[in-house]
Amino acid sequence: MHYAPNLQLLSAFAFKPLLIAVATVFSTSSIAADANVAIDLPTVPVTGNPLGVASDELVVPVAVISGRELSLKRESTLGDTLNGIPGVSATQFGPNASRPVIRGLDGERVRIMQNGTSILDASSLSFDHAVGVDPLIIEQIDVVRGPAALLYGGSAVGGVVNAIDHRIPKEQLEGATGRAEMRFGGPSNTRNGAAVIDVGNGVIAIHADAYTRKTSDLDIPGYALSRRKSEQDNTPRENRGKLVNSSAEGDGGALGAALTFDNGYIGTSFSTMNNNYGVVAEENVR
Repeated sequence: MHYAPNLQLLSAFAFKPLLIAVATVFSTSSIAADANVAIDLPTVPVTGNPLGVASDELVVPVAVISGRELSLKRESTLGDTLNGIPGVSATQFGPNASRPVIRGLDGERVRIMQNGTSILDASSLSFDHAVGVDPLIIEQIDVVRGPAALLYGGSAVGGVVNAIDHRIPKEQLEGATGRAEMRFGGPSNTRNGAAVIDVGNGVIAIHADAYTRKTSDLDIPGYALSRRKSEQDNTPRENRGKLVNSSAEGDGGALGAALTFDNGYIGTSFSTMNNNYGVVAEENVR
């Protein structure tokens, strides 16, 4: 009777290794069963770079405007056309002379190019000079901002605006393509028209475009001269309802041709541009 508790305790200790072994077997079987269950992982998209350049070279702040978006934004000047794009505004020297302003920088600090070549005009030196490219014949506008603009010159600290018109065809073209555009109305009684056509046979491509533009003096709701300015200059306030000397008329066109290959092209073009516009600061200056 005195040894029964000791025997019961010994029996319990004797069965513990067996219980641990059984638990281990069941645990191993459970892990093996879980390993056979298919686990659905989330999809991870991987995008390759077909351009063959480093990834940091792709991060360039460029705004590209073309197609329908450009048609809806198209105005009489390049500055007004780009006005409203994030980070871009326009100089306001009347309705006929307006340059883009990028992040508060203008003049020589914003380089304007046409097909990758700097435009030779005086608009960067004096804001009363119009930019030497008409938005009516532009097919695409690229706006480069940030440090990438310095690739186009050390003075382009504000940015670069590149207007592309495809006057020299760069790609093989078979058949004919073109567009025509007409605009009427507005506070300046605008009458604009433009036509662009490209034809080719797969080897030779020819481009032709022409445009005309005419506006009257701008309608305004009151006097052109403010009361304060009139008192300072001792000048009577005579002009009401019209902004005198704000009318403009212009026309131009181009003819280009190119011999296209699989890996390049050789081309040339001839263009002309006539622009006669008023400067609102002086009633008799055009």
